[in-house]
Amino acid sequence: MDELQMIATMLDEPPTPEGEAAVRHRLLDGMREPERPTRRAWRRPALWSGLGLTATAAAVTGVVVLSSGTGPRAPDPGRGPAARPMSAKTVLLAAAEHAEAAPATGRYWHVLEVQSRAFYNERGKYWTLGQQLIGQWSRPDGRSWTGYRGLGAVPMSAKDAPAFRRDGSPDPNPISPVLDKDTKTKTFLVCDSDLTFKQVQALPADPGELRSALRRAIPRDHRTAGRTADEVVKNCATDLLSFVPASPKVRAAAYRMLAAMPGVTALGEVTDERGRKGVGLHVRVLRGVTETVIIDPGSSLVLSTSRAAPDVPGKVEKVLYLQVGWTDSAPRIPTLP
Repeated sequence: MDELQMIATMLDEPPTPEGEAAVRHRLLDGMREPERPTRRAWRRPALWSGLGLTATAAAVTGVVVLSSGTGPRAPDPGRGPAARPMSAKTVLLAAAEHAEAAPATGRYWHVLEVQSRAFYNERGKYWTLGQQLIGQWSRPDGRSWTGYRGLGAVPMSAKDAPAFRRDGSPDPNPISPVLDKDTKTKTFLVCDSDLTFKQVQALPADPGELRSALRRAIPRDHRTAGRTADEVVKNCATDLLSFVPASPKVRAAAYRMLAAMPGVTALGEVTDERGRKGVGLHVRVLRGVTETVIIDPGSSLVLSTSRAAPDVPGKVEKVLYLQVGWTDSAPRIPTLP
């Protein structure tokens, strides 16, 4: 048995109550830590790798792609799946069919994100959400560009609003508009491993083989206490479907892989923060930690993901995807559409 197979075998062992309690304790401790300002993009927290959130309230992200018209389109607000009850398997298999038929042409893989992260004002004793607009353009040859624009801050809740306004509505992390050409080869986070564009494109298009490949992508030092390998892989799959430039056949395989795995249940028709209708799925990643994914089966797009721990109000990681895909539009300092 080689080392990777040994790791996979160890991950398959059922979690003990003590292990789950330890992971949940680390998660909540990380969520309660105040966030410190940064000047660049807030990388999505590896919440499901170490189960330790780097931000107190984690990121709330909206994503838009300036498409040339050949990439996948987000559904119109009035559209949505039928209201009749659906099983998770039905939803996922429908999404797989549409994913396989989606076009994948363009010069750049482009993601435009509005990230919001919680900051705690120790002097005023209140929380704010600092916001920044981030655009990323990635070429298959590894070249990439990242643009930034600060969007100010808002109070995290109505409770924080009076103190925030009293202080003059300060921005905890001001950022000037800029476009940077990245100096390193662009990589994409899959199972907490950095994969190049070529490696992402080489992922197998068979659901069973993809499942094995994602297991192998789990780093050897991955902190997985309290979770099985399949729970880790389910999180990898949602990231793969959300913002990674996987081929249409690989995206279809990821949906079919999830359809065959336990621990995924349908929540029925739901509406995201933009008013778009989709089907909500609950994915079990760990006892006491929930992940909700909203997808549009008709377009195969993930509309949003939300990961949270109960009994910690507001301490969540949310990502809202308006559009993600290929474009011919050149890199530029991002602006709100």
